[in-house]
Amino acid sequence: MSTKHCPNCQKKLDGFMTSRYILSDKTNAFINTFNSPNSEGYCNATECGPSLIDDYKQQVNAKKDALNTDILTKLDLIPIVTSHSPLNWEYEVIDIVSAQSVSGTGLFSEMSASWADFTGSQSNAMINKLSSGEDICKQKLRYKCLSLGGNAIIATDIDYSEVGGVKSMLMVCMAGTAVNLNMDTLFASKRDDIADLKEKVSKLTELQSISFPEFNDLNVERQ
Repeated sequence: MSTKHCPNCQKKLDGFMTSRYILSDKTNAFINTFNSPNSEGYCNATECGPSLIDDYKQQVNAKKDALNTDILTKLDLIPIVTSHSPLNWEYEVIDIVSAQSVSGTGLFSEMSASWADFTGSQSNAMINKLSSGEDICKQKLRYKCLSLGGNAIIATDIDYSEVGGVKSMLMVCMAGTAVNLNMDTLFASKRDDIADLKEKVSKLTELQSISFPEFNDLNVERQ
């Protein structure tokens, strides 16, 4: 593109006392996917291309936050069972899903666990760590299941282990099989809410796939 002024903001381009340039074709095309009316090009002036992209990024982040909140409030609707063939379940197997959670046990937790070995009592600190790790893994499993188009998880298994040379980290691993369950009879009351969850997860995945341009010397076309 050969022009002395930015087609969008009309500011003068590269010259004496100015260092404005037209952004790359790829960046211009990206801006035109959401900006209306489209422009033949955008420059690197703060109030031109960068401002438009920043506004769009804020809009996308706000939508992602809202979707995340809605999804988290309803994730528990997705059934998770340990049975490999739940009674009266009609389903289509999709794929395996897995999740991991790692947290530091800390010196206090290690001492509590050791003390429990001698007294026969349970360490509340360690139990809380395990419970928190399980909850995190369940959320991840449910989200992955929804992203694959599933609505339930069967054959779920949980494992616990310590990682790190000095037993300083506690890891919870969980895996299961994502399935698409026939909800005409089972969990019929959840069907509409789970369908809504699927749609929101799909929208969130789409927003997360957006790659925003970075502004640097490689991102402009010098005239």
